[in-house]
Amino acid sequence: MSELEPLEYQTGAPILDYDIIEIKNTANGFEVLLDINLDSGYSLSGTTLEITHEDLQGYDTNEIEEGIKYALGFFGNQTQ
Repeated sequence: MSELEPLEYQTGAPILDYDIIEIKNTANGFEVLLDINLDSGYSLSGTTLEITHEDLQGYDTNEIEEGIKYALGFFGNQTQ
């Protein structure tokens, strides 16, 4: 019997920037419609991101715009 080789994963393209198209309140939090530009030159149009109230608590914020930054990996002093 041969040993299984470990799976190796690579990360995708980083997000360059994003535009918030619409924010809707939901029973559990927010549904955010975004256009996202990737470092690879591709873009994601009309992408939906769901952020719960619990997610915002975990990000230590009540502001949905801050929660979006954290959810997309924009930490620290980066501005949008």
